[in-house]
Amino acid sequence: MERLRVVLSSWFRVKGRSLEHVSFSLRRLSGIVLALYFLVHMVDISTVVLGKEVYDSFLKVFTSPPAVLVDLFLWGVLVVHGVLGAYSAVVESGFLLEKRRQLLAASWLAIVVLFAVGAAVIVNAFR
Repeated sequence: MERLRVVLSSWFRVKGRSLEHVSFSLRRLSGIVLALYFLVHMVDISTVVLGKEVYDSFLKVFTSPPAVLVDLFLWGVLVVHGVLGAYSAVVESGFLLEKRRQLLAASWLAIVVLFAVGAAVIVNAFR
């Protein structure tokens, strides 16, 4: 168990690490969060077999104000995972290796822009 703790903590150690390594760790963490969300989502969808009333009452939870924060968090996780995944695919394929720092900076800029646009849509959808 101690070995597992050491390995997991090394994944997310930031001090002395490059932005590329931190980005890799965030992509890994976002993948774990998305996998867990997928399981929760499958349970959510399966409530439809319990009847329309149960499903509708369950959906009301997702339109409450705290749910907007969860949606924003999930949007951020999805954007981080997707954009950094695209960055990794390009770099690990051998393309733009000499420009990978600029590509990583552009990826983080894309994350900020996509998150801001998506956040505006999410917040306005619940007004």
